[in-house]
Amino acid sequence: MSEQERILVCVSASPTNADVIRRAAALSDAMGAELIAVYVEDVELRDEAQARAVHDHLSLAEKHGAMLTTIYGNDPATAIAEYARVSGITKIVLGKSPGRRTRDTLMARLNELAPNVEIIIMPNRLTANANPSRLFRFLGRERFSFGDLAKTALILAACTGVGFSFSSIGLAITNVVLIYILGVMGVALTTTGYVYSLLSSLLSVLVFNFFFTEPFYSLRSSPDYLATFAVMFTAALLSSSLTSRIKVQSIQTANKAYQTEVLLSTSQLLQKADDRRAILEVVQRQLCRLLEHSVLCYDSDLDTPALCAIEQDGGFEGIDLEAERPAAAWVRQNAKHAGRTTRMFPEAKCLYMAVRSEGRVWAVIGIRADNSPPIDEYRKNLMISILDECAMAVAKDHMTREKQRMEENARQESLRANLLRSISHDLRTPLTSISGNAAILMENQGQLSEASLKRLYTSIHDDAIWLNGLVENLLTITRTENGTMKLNPQTELVADTVEEALRHIDRDAAHKQITTDLPEEMLLARMDAGLIVQVLVNLLNNAVKYTPEGARIIVGVRREDDRAMIWVEDDGQGVLPGDEDRVFDMFYTGVKRSPDSRRGIGLGLALCKSIVQAHGGEIGVENIEPHGARFWFTLPIVEVEGYEQ
Repeated sequence: MSEQERILVCVSASPTNADVIRRAAALSDAMGAELIAVYVEDVELRDEAQARAVHDHLSLAEKHGAMLTTIYGNDPATAIAEYARVSGITKIVLGKSPGRRTRDTLMARLNELAPNVEIIIMPNRLTANANPSRLFRFLGRERFSFGDLAKTALILAACTGVGFSFSSIGLAITNVVLIYILGVMGVALTTTGYVYSLLSSLLSVLVFNFFFTEPFYSLRSSPDYLATFAVMFTAALLSSSLTSRIKVQSIQTANKAYQTEVLLSTSQLLQKADDRRAILEVVQRQLCRLLEHSVLCYDSDLDTPALCAIEQDGGFEGIDLEAERPAAAWVRQNAKHAGRTTRMFPEAKCLYMAVRSEGRVWAVIGIRADNSPPIDEYRKNLMISILDECAMAVAKDHMTREKQRMEENARQESLRANLLRSISHDLRTPLTSISGNAAILMENQGQLSEASLKRLYTSIHDDAIWLNGLVENLLTITRTENGTMKLNPQTELVADTVEEALRHIDRDAAHKQITTDLPEEMLLARMDAGLIVQVLVNLLNNAVKYTPEGARIIVGVRREDDRAMIWVEDDGQGVLPGDEDRVFDMFYTGVKRSPDSRRGIGLGLALCKSIVQAHGGEIGVENIEPHGARFWFTLPIVEVEGYEQ
């Protein structure tokens, strides 16, 4: 199968170019070819009316499905031929106006430079309006300035002074000629427009003739100097023209470098943006820098837009954003451009474009376009690239958050499954004990001794208390994992919290030696007292459970800088090496050493860690010598300054 045809249509400011573009589009549709609209921008042609005409023709080509490209050069034939060569163009479409030889010359040059490309000439069916001559167009573009005129006079005066100095020391007259040529180049560099370069070239010859050729101080001169004047004028004119062209090209190169830098920095900033709002803010700021237009952004809900205003176009003063909203809504629904310079809502003050990818519109960007110069095609292409990058970044952020949500749902499901699996066995044992003891009481109540009855009642009570504690832990850990646990922090005395916890520990604590180590100073901490009591009760019950009868347990409090450290220390067997961090993991129980360890499902310490971290504190465990373990956690201290009445 043959390769697809690629048709290039040349865009110009000619009034008949629109007809050429339409016919080229019809040709590409008939052939099933790709259409490319190319505009060769000449740095010497800066007429505002021509720029607007070119912009309109490029917009027309884009509406007909053409890919837009702007290339630069003073020789259109060379630029087009080189682009056609590297882009695989098979046909070039040109327009021809009656009585014009420019296209004939361009066609001849293209035939010479691109012999393998077919040149199609389309006679214009429209009659072009009479255009002023090139001289009048040139003069119409030039802007006269007294400042530039003064610069021209000063530079020529300086050259004349240097010329007198050279003459006084006997240097050849040719050196003076070079000084004036340098002066003309200086005029070209320091002034705006070509008229001053042309004027300085002419004046330099006249001044040189007046001051430095015989007869002196007269414009009459020997015929021998005529050739010198001609060469001097030609050299000065050419050098000034080249200097002006280089200056304009350097300005354009700097602008293109700046605009490209904006595109590159956008990619870097988008990588650092951590959410959707930050991504859209980055794109707004970068578009303002690139386009020098004010930019607004509607997020997906089309609520109040975010504004990024600049002084150059007056920001959004005088714009009724409510009246503009239907254009933005249409863009969101249809994923196409609307607003200024388009056929939909052309009365709008802004041009609205969709940030879209994969058939979904993520946001709508509005660019003020009612009182600013039109956006050239190069910046427009960069703008579209930035919007495409924005769409990809937003889509990536959306997928990342969806993945996190699904992972969180999976983790919640896993938590529920683990809870059900863990408690199904551990609940069965105390429930069996309660039901069995209750059955014995019902069947043998009159036959049991007072001691047996007390033992059965105590067993039922202990199992019920354990079940109640398990349910409390389950409810708290569920709220913690779901993010629904709400703290009710109050300023509390740490010592009072410790004493409250000691009143709620397991009855087996009566067989242990529990003491406290509290400081003399009153330590105040901001805490949810009920949850911190639950932490201490869990730590104390663990110490009671995993230590032998008569073991020593200490509950202590001390100040460490701006924090209160609370610890529970026992003289049991301690924590296995390597388990210091794992003991706080959910469902991790380690090696069970207590005969009652069948009742542990690994929730208590995990719950303690969640509660302490929610208070902004830390929790840990360490083994002590000669044996035992110390569980500790910290809370921020609240400083209360005393005062006198």
